[in-house]
Amino acid sequence: MSHSFLRGCLLLSLALILGFALMGFEMLGSRYLYPYFGGGINTWASLIATVLVALMLGYLVGGALVDRTMSPRLCGMLLIVAGAYLFSIPMWVDGLFAGMLDSVGDGMTGIILAAAILLLLPLTLMSTFTPFAVRLLLTSVSFGGRLVGYVYGVSTVGNVLGTLVVTFTLVPMFGSRALTMAFAGLTAACGLVMIVCDRFLRGPAT
Repeated sequence: MSHSFLRGCLLLSLALILGFALMGFEMLGSRYLYPYFGGGINTWASLIATVLVALMLGYLVGGALVDRTMSPRLCGMLLIVAGAYLFSIPMWVDGLFAGMLDSVGDGMTGIILAAAILLLLPLTLMSTFTPFAVRLLLTSVSFGGRLVGYVYGVSTVGNVLGTLVVTFTLVPMFGSRALTMAFAGLTAACGLVMIVCDRFLRGPAT
């Protein structure tokens, strides 16, 4: 098998895993918010809007960074930071949200702020992977459209699996906090792979 094929398989596998973790944690976000802000349409609107903003910021930041330096190592470091943030969430989330409920309340401002604190940073950092993957895979502009489609398509498959598997299977089996730790480990592991495989992922021509 060629170097480019193996590199593509690795990057698409990482896109699948990160897509799974990203949307899976969004579903967990509803569990963290529910005891303090409820589980109604306002909470879900805040979660969805926060995820969309995080994706937008991650794509913009990742695109700017990869244009400056095609460094899988840099992307890996961002993923490790995201994993560390996810890992820390169960340690402080209850105390923070209880304090916010007293000081800010459970209206629109409180829910949006809570969702942003919970999701915005880690999901933004995780989303920076996608522009890096596209740029690292791009060897010819004649295949650019298909490569973008592959990366976003595989990532979306991960999103769908994360939504369904986490909601219907993993949460009832393991609970939100254990799954948060698992997603933290998965995200950090993807970052470590990017760092360890830095030279391999750059390809022979970079």
